[in-house]
Amino acid sequence: MTKGSRDNHAPRDTSTGKVNEADIEQFLIENSNDSVYPQAVVGTQFDTGKEHIVDVLLGGGAYKKTKKAKRWISEHIGGILISLKYQGVEGTAEEKIPFEFIKLQNAIDKYGYKSAIIVLCGDGGWTLKKTYLKDEFISKMKLICPNVTITDEENFRTTIG
Repeated sequence: MTKGSRDNHAPRDTSTGKVNEADIEQFLIENSNDSVYPQAVVGTQFDTGKEHIVDVLLGGGAYKKTKKAKRWISEHIGGILISLKYQGVEGTAEEKIPFEFIKLQNAIDKYGYKSAIIVLCGDGGWTLKKTYLKDEFISKMKLICPNVTITDEENFRTTIG
């Protein structure tokens, strides 16, 4: 049996990102007056038709199909979409940030969410973090994604808390 090229790579350790995600979820629960729905299905992706899952839906409304269900299902009654992007080691995840803007703006336009925030977490592997946080990049993204903002974790925590 021939292995595909994906099988030649060592498994990635995503535990650091998951720990960071859980920490921010707990921070939101403790510091926000809105409901916190982690891992929420907020509609379908415009490009693939697959479920669009955000790290956190803050506010709005959501439910679980069963008590043991892994994901919340948005009721599409507002709220803020939060996308947590953790980069602990060098990689290509950071190159996907502009597309994340587009996906989030599409969800806002299609389903009526209030806004979206991309939060850049971790410091170790980012090479474009400063670029993404510069006014020039933000101004360009606002032209096509007026309801999506980007910030780093420190500013996010200060703004929410």
